[in-house]
Amino acid sequence: MTQRARALLAVSLLLSLALSLAGCATGGSSGGSGANSGAAATATPSPSATPTPPCVQLIAGATLFTSLAAVTGFTLPSGAYISSAAHSGGAAGEYAIATYTACFQGSESAIDGPSGSTLAQLKQAGWALNNLFPDPANNAYLDYCSNSHNCVNDSGSPNPFTFVGLSQYASHTGGYTTFQIQVATISASTCLNDPQYYSGAPKYTLYYDGASASPSGDARNHFQMPPGTRVSTFQGGGTAGSTYVYFCSAGTQASVVSFLQQAMSNDGWTISSVTASGFTASTGNSPTYTIDVLVQNPNNYYLRVFVPM
Repeated sequence: MTQRARALLAVSLLLSLALSLAGCATGGSSGGSGANSGAAATATPSPSATPTPPCVQLIAGATLFTSLAAVTGFTLPSGAYISSAAHSGGAAGEYAIATYTACFQGSESAIDGPSGSTLAQLKQAGWALNNLFPDPANNAYLDYCSNSHNCVNDSGSPNPFTFVGLSQYASHTGGYTTFQIQVATISASTCLNDPQYYSGAPKYTLYYDGASASPSGDARNHFQMPPGTRVSTFQGGGTAGSTYVYFCSAGTQASVVSFLQQAMSNDGWTISSVTASGFTASTGNSPTYTIDVLVQNPNNYYLRVFVPM
């Protein structure tokens, strides 16, 4: 065999070997692809993200509603959400206000409707629809709720009055409603440690003449009492021509005196002889009604009521 023939034969053999190796590689690649396909078919798929509830989209950080602190009998529609509380007030002689935003799927009537609503159930649980709530300007003096602001308060025994306000309703896509809930509370007053004056189940009052938003007698006596005012059980006392009525209120001497000055003045009484511990209030002419207010200490003070002259 010539040298040229041997060279051609060597090239032919190398080409055959290369083609054979390429076939093996292709076969191995196909097998590997098949193995990978099998592995993909048996792998557990990644879970999809849980969609954010619409109410949480409307109120960041809201959680499912279960109950409302300090408000016995408070309910919301099933699936309702509520925010955490924002706090205001709470200084000496002031109500502490907790403000929440709530959300549910449904209409406003589920909250303030005449039957089966949150408001209707509170009334059934004994809450009074006085429509009173602390004035946001000072968190002490009660103001009237109006329009779409509905307010209730509890009985004021054995704890000081708690107020609930429902307002600021807004409708959203998908039939969702958001609204505001406010709860006003105050701690029990520290009263004189004397069972002759303060014994039995505590009884608190909103006005000098009682706890109703409407006068129970003479309109002149329908002035507000300071927050957390407890009525004394002491029924005696007085001198000829006058009677002493005792109370215990939250706050300081200054806050109680200032509150009563404002409250009686708003109700038509003329204020005079003002000191750090009290003042004289009078109203009417023939007869003239007079009350001396003396607040030596907010844990037991008196209003001296004179016989009209």
